[in-house]
Amino acid sequence: MEEMNVIVGETDRYEKLKGYCFMSCQTIYVMVSSFLSEEEKKIVAAHELGHIILHRSQLKMAPMKDDVLYNMRDNTEYEANLFAADLILDDKEIANLSKNEDLNYFGLCSCLNSSPELMSFKLYSLIKRGQNYNMPLEIQSNFLAK
Repeated sequence: MEEMNVIVGETDRYEKLKGYCFMSCQTIYVMVSSFLSEEEKKIVAAHELGHIILHRSQLKMAPMKDDVLYNMRDNTEYEANLFAADLILDDKEIANLSKNEDLNYFGLCSCLNSSPELMSFKLYSLIKRGQNYNMPLEIQSNFLAK
């Protein structure tokens, strides 16, 4: 992220806030809660990167704060969620593993070290791009909410 002038760090200032990003003096800062698991930190960082790439003009106006990931009601949050799923989970790996008829949805998640909720976002993204996958799990708008 150096070439994008982004600094990533952790914070323990907020227990309920999972992550946020803001711009100061042409540098973008991404802060991720230190209270999260390593998997959640990775998802939150990818989500915030989605905001930086997709919603940079809004970032210039005010910090973007995320206390509930996978919000489906706000279009910017929805787009950042899809971005995170596409960044973390590889299309080709999913295509290869999905050929195994003995592997169910949760087995696929396990093989890719993914939560079922993140995988549902990824499959939704693949379907939107014209690929044929079943959606056995509805996308959860309150994923990672605590």
